[in-house]
Amino acid sequence: MERIPIRITALLAMTTLAACDFLDIDTPGIVNRDKMFENEQGFIDAMNGVYASMADADLYGEQLSFGFVDEIAQLYYNDYEANETTLTKTFDLRYRDEDVRPQIDAIWSKAYNTIASANSVLDNISGHDFAILPRIRGEALTVRAFLHFDLLRLFAPNIERGDEQAIPYVEHFSISPVERSTVREVYERIVADLTEAYGLLRDAQPASGRTPEELYVSQYAAAALLARVCNWGGDHETAERYALEALKGPFAFIREEQIKNLFLGYTARTECIWGLHAPDMYLDVRSRLYPTRLTDELDMVRDNYQTIFRVSSFTSTNNDYRYQSYFTRTEWEHSVVLLTKFYDKYYDEEQIVPSGRIPGPNLVRLPELYYILAESVYDRDPAAALEYLNTVVTARGLHPIEAADIATPASFREELLNEIMKEFWGEGQIFATYKRFNLPMEGVNGKEHPATDDTYLLPLPESEESAGID
Repeated sequence: MERIPIRITALLAMTTLAACDFLDIDTPGIVNRDKMFENEQGFIDAMNGVYASMADADLYGEQLSFGFVDEIAQLYYNDYEANETTLTKTFDLRYRDEDVRPQIDAIWSKAYNTIASANSVLDNISGHDFAILPRIRGEALTVRAFLHFDLLRLFAPNIERGDEQAIPYVEHFSISPVERSTVREVYERIVADLTEAYGLLRDAQPASGRTPEELYVSQYAAAALLARVCNWGGDHETAERYALEALKGPFAFIREEQIKNLFLGYTARTECIWGLHAPDMYLDVRSRLYPTRLTDELDMVRDNYQTIFRVSSFTSTNNDYRYQSYFTRTEWEHSVVLLTKFYDKYYDEEQIVPSGRIPGPNLVRLPELYYILAESVYDRDPAAALEYLNTVVTARGLHPIEAADIATPASFREELLNEIMKEFWGEGQIFATYKRFNLPMEGVNGKEHPATDDTYLLPLPESEESAGID
């Protein structure tokens, strides 16, 4: 196997590890390790550091939610003065460009940085018997698996090419080079970590004082992620089982009048299974998606969003609440062209966080479970698949999909993809969905990005390629 020199630089209690020329990482949650893990609160604080690291802009605070991964999913465009910019290069999937590559490298670096933090927690549990440790172990295992899975979906082929080299699966805090595993090996380790985590979290004692609960990994979050991962891996039976387990949690679809307030850069109330606290995320969204003037960094919504939402079919009784809540039109003073912006889904004009709301991204939400269930059962029970799909469709204000509309596997996939596009705009799931289905993406300015490695495989960091890793 090839070894990738993932180097983690952390300030320890007695030792400062020298920075190397590969990844210069300062890992939160591992400082003064002996003191950190001397009591229960130390483990809680360390996990809080892990969650905070996940909410960084290089991960789910921006790039893996509304930022880079949605930009390469072709959801936006920018024609500011027709100049070539980092953003237009990103839309064009020029991954190796000197302006685009740093974004990709930062995602890789920050993800393994955070995995190192989770592994530090896991490595230090042995020898302690605090009551909260089974829960902490379950949370750390889930985070480790979650991050590896997103790296796998970005930097490796789909499961159909399971014997090909993928990414390192890092299971301990270490500065030693880590071997790359195959796609299938990484997938199996992710499933193993999540399975153990689910059992630990299901049986763990309640954790007092850690609220709101959706900001911490729960048994329902671990089950939902198992459903997501197994669905990706083609294990529909297991995906179905864990999706149903996750639905046993205290989750519910919000009412019509709450759709507009479902997102706005905050976790999604009763629909959020797991989210993060990112205090400035909704302000970052405002600067990226709704600035005070047109700039070369503005993500404007693609014109085809009206086709995706099938606006022409809307009536007084068949009107997608998501469309009405997510989008608005604004006329820039210097232009007579109405530019559509991805606006209301995130932007809070008053810049005040409402009482009881948590600013930050949703990592797992309720509708995904129904999409997974629909996909899992379609081959054996199309009627049940339709019922699952319509659970979301009708909750969003639309008439139910008819059985004839999903009569073939191709038509079912089209309806499912359309639903995923509408539901998860701005949440970093659409690129991975197109890749999993091995579908081309319609690019800007009439381009089409075929379902090839050039489209769907992000390059490994340059420092690894320079070390002989391709």
